[in-house]
Amino acid sequence: MMGSQTSRTRFRTLMALLAISIMLPSSPVSAQGDEVRFEGRVSWIAGETMVVSTDDAPSVRVDLTHVDQDEYQRLTTGDFVIVTGTISDDANRVFATSIERAP
Repeated sequence: MMGSQTSRTRFRTLMALLAISIMLPSSPVSAQGDEVRFEGRVSWIAGETMVVSTDDAPSVRVDLTHVDQDEYQRLTTGDFVIVTGTISDDANRVFATSIERAP
């Protein structure tokens, strides 16, 4: 039963990432590992993980290990951000390379 839940979660995450790639024609995503750029609101941040909620897709888990801490340390729940990064091989998260607070 646990595997089924994990599969559904991964499927929803992949669908969110694909939806984001469709919404952003300037950054097409054709495969995992490609660069993506999307915007949304910070749902939460814990350690080196952030969850961003978008208007048109489910939430996206963002790995912050490749981003300078000063790009995200002052962000709080509800802040509007632009995330640039790559989709993980397992399509379970985005490895961020840049986090910008949107105007």
